[in-house]
Amino acid sequence: MIPEGSSIRLGRAIRGLLTIGSSVVVLAPALPATSAADGIPGASSVPVVHKFAGNHKCKTCHEKEPIGNQYGVWLDSTHAKAFGTLATDKAKKWGAEAGVDDPQADEKCVKCHSTAYGVPDKMVSRKFDRTAGVQCEACHGAGKDFRKKKVMIDRDLAVSKGLVLQNAEVCTRCHNDESPAWDPGRYSLPGGGKAGFDYDQAVKKIVHPVPEGYDPLADGEVD
Repeated sequence: MIPEGSSIRLGRAIRGLLTIGSSVVVLAPALPATSAADGIPGASSVPVVHKFAGNHKCKTCHEKEPIGNQYGVWLDSTHAKAFGTLATDKAKKWGAEAGVDDPQADEKCVKCHSTAYGVPDKMVSRKFDRTAGVQCEACHGAGKDFRKKKVMIDRDLAVSKGLVLQNAEVCTRCHNDESPAWDPGRYSLPGGGKAGFDYDQAVKKIVHPVPEGYDPLADGEVD
C-alpha cells in the first residue's frame, strides 16, 4: 500500500525517471558496467544481468495519454524504424562499401539498429521482437525487473533493478563516427563550433516527458 498523501511525491519520482530532453535532464549516477550497459546497442560484449521484457510490456502504461504516451512518441521516431532502414538502398550501398552483404544480418549494423543484439534467447521474453528497431529498453535498460509501477516510483530501486538513466554516454555508444551516416558538422554548438553529436540538442528530438501533475495513483493501486 502507498501511504495516503504520497501521490504528489510519486508523480515527481516518475517524472524524474522519464523526463528526457527538457530543461532539466536526469543524469545517470555512477553505475556498475553490467547495469549501465545492460541492453544498450553496441554493448553486446557486456554480460546481461536483467531480462528484456519487450515494448509490448512498456506500452501497457506508456501508451496512455495521462502519462504522456511515450510509446506513441517512440512509434513515430526514427528509433522505431531503425531496423527497417537497414533494408534501404542507401544502407545497402554503405554496407557494400564496408564489406557487408546484408545490413540486417551483420553485426556492424544490427548492433545499433536493433535491441538486445547478441543477448542470449533466455534473457529475452518469448514475445520480444528483435526486428522492432531501437526500442525502449535499448536506451532505458532491460526492463523485466523494473517495469512495474511499484518499482518505477522509486528511482533508486528501479536503478538497482536495471533502469538506465539517460546521459550522453548512453547515446554515443551508437551515435559516433563508426556509423557511415556520421556527419562531424551536423550540430552547431553555442560557441560557434560543430559536432557530429550533441546530447542536449539530440534529446530534444525524442523528448517524451511525463506531464506535470501526473498522478500515478489516479488509475488505481500500485501493484
